[in-house]
Amino acid sequence: MAVELDSDERARVDAARLTPRPNYYSASLLRETPISEDFEAYLILQDIATISSTLTWLSTSGLLATAAIDRNALAFDALLMDQGDTSQQLEDVEEQTALFEAWRSAFQAGKFSDTPEVSLIINDLQTMADELFAYQDRLRHRQQVQQRIQSRLSQSVSSPQLRQLQSWPTPLLTY
Repeated sequence: MAVELDSDERARVDAARLTPRPNYYSASLLRETPISEDFEAYLILQDIATISSTLTWLSTSGLLATAAIDRNALAFDALLMDQGDTSQQLEDVEEQTALFEAWRSAFQAGKFSDTPEVSLIINDLQTMADELFAYQDRLRHRQQVQQRIQSRLSQSVSSPQLRQLQSWPTPLLTY
């Protein structure tokens, strides 16, 4: 045991120790794990009010975690659908911008370049192409945002973490 106890604390802890110690579910090990001797001593020495308030907060946290898992699963599904839509839209826009780029590269006004209507048609087409380029930029930004959201969702509460959270009342109620 790493925590130093005074003689009164040592007597209380020794009188209440259990063999085997109660388990909790370890999210990192993915299995039931006995509590440490130090945590057992901590629980034995805690007053009822502390244990009771901890159990209340564990209950609330369990409900919040369950809701978060459900909410994040729905958000992840919606995000996957939105990512597919965004990818398709981006593919379509890139096709259109490539066609404009090809047209613009091939367009030669030659000796008619000073004709006002030639300039007008080029300006009109460039204005519409600028809209496409801006939309393309927005779609690329949207993809980056979707990737960031997906990363955040994958870091949220997991089933093993929820199981660990829900396993704490067993050792807390044992002492």
